[in-house]
Amino acid sequence: MYRQIIGYIPSVIIPALISMVMIYVYTRLLTPAAFGSYTYVFSAVLVLESSLFYAVPTAVLRFYPRAEIKRRRAGLLKEAYGLFYALSAAVVLVSVCTGLVVDLPEEYRLAAWLALPLLLLRAAVQLNQSVNRSANRMQRHNAINCVHAVLGFGLGLAGLYLLGRGPQSIILGLLLAATVCACIDLPLLASPFRPAAGSFDRRELVKLVDYAWPLVAAAATEVIMQNSDRFMLGSLGGTEMLGIFAVAYSLVERPTSLICLSITTATFSLVLQVMEQQGREAARIQFGRNGIALLAVALPACTGLALTADYVAASLVGPAFRPGVAALIPIMSLAALLRGVRAHFVDHAFHLSGRPLTMLWSYGPATVLNIGLNLWAIPRYGMFGAAWTAVASQSATVIGGWILGSRQFPVWLPPGQVTRCVLAIVPMAAALLLIRFPLDWFGLFAAVVMGAAVYIASAIALDAGEIRSLGLVVVRKRMRGRISVLAS
Repeated sequence: MYRQIIGYIPSVIIPALISMVMIYVYTRLLTPAAFGSYTYVFSAVLVLESSLFYAVPTAVLRFYPRAEIKRRRAGLLKEAYGLFYALSAAVVLVSVCTGLVVDLPEEYRLAAWLALPLLLLRAAVQLNQSVNRSANRMQRHNAINCVHAVLGFGLGLAGLYLLGRGPQSIILGLLLAATVCACIDLPLLASPFRPAAGSFDRRELVKLVDYAWPLVAAAATEVIMQNSDRFMLGSLGGTEMLGIFAVAYSLVERPTSLICLSITTATFSLVLQVMEQQGREAARIQFGRNGIALLAVALPACTGLALTADYVAASLVGPAFRPGVAALIPIMSLAALLRGVRAHFVDHAFHLSGRPLTMLWSYGPATVLNIGLNLWAIPRYGMFGAAWTAVASQSATVIGGWILGSRQFPVWLPPGQVTRCVLAIVPMAAALLLIRFPLDWFGLFAAVVMGAAVYIASAIALDAGEIRSLGLVVVRKRMRGRISVLAS
């Protein structure tokens, strides 16, 4: 498991670094109005991609191991990509009709029209990558993720210099990058149109749709819960608060979500394979190990980010943003940890049970709670009220999801390992609080390196996440292999 997690690290580290560079560069090249227009358009793409197109790749991950066992991989791909194209056609129809009726503002009209093909191509790349993950094509998955991130930033930057410093230049660069990455797996995209490749089974398609459409409902509810605070903060608190809040959110959400995704990329497909091949009890044990692996990485990452907030703000954002961003990052780091545990561990119980629609019973009340608390907290406490509201709503989804999910698939974590993971961050936290560095790039790197080194040492000493035990197993196997070679 840990070998797979380490193997997928490039697909996480490179996009995370590129996202930080994008924040640093684009906020210096674009006016606030132009950057705001780009943010609105790209946020709409992300919202639609997460709510509408998230379901099909997840369904592929769920059913791919079974299709491999039954030797109907080609049939599954036909059904999945056929469903994707049907959904894409519906999105195009609705979007074009809406665009012809609604008069979009001039400053981002072109960017909004370019966002439609960008949405579809990004969704296609996401679907292709789910197949690569399911088939354990680690190198291909890493390469596409890295090329997508680097090419998107490079072409967007070139567009700003060649076509003008407007949002459409960045969107066009991202569109070209998504086109290139989608075409890398062109044979997958052509799956529904190859009659000799595999049989199309309507009954299997119905199973795929039955599994996918509840995910759309749950994802749409989650998106509303996760993004409503920004719209409400802009209307109730003002654009200045919204700007500071959005910068702090981006600095926290991007690295933490990618860290959590790096774990679930390797572990979710693994627990599915274990369940199909060894049964529910073996899957339950693997599920608990997945959760510990997530906690062993996400907990120190979010804690470290919270304790280095002043270094991050001083290095990555402008002077006018720094005090607010530095104060918001610790609160948002707690919300990000809760969101990561919920999305990349607790929610997996609903997927493993094949009943994802029941996630709405935790998402729905939390969304209502989020909106209600924001209406009360933002006028009184501004952006800090919105940040603490996010913590409260994410806590509600973790607790509610754990209770509901356990009724369908046993959600558990080994208590001893949880304790070790928590204790392992204590020396790191003490070091970051007691040893201070200059508030600049050198200080940021020094704090990160020191915090990581102290945590790794304490995690090995405490065997948090079974890192020491698994490491000794690997060393022993290699030593035995070498002894066998020498003996022969």
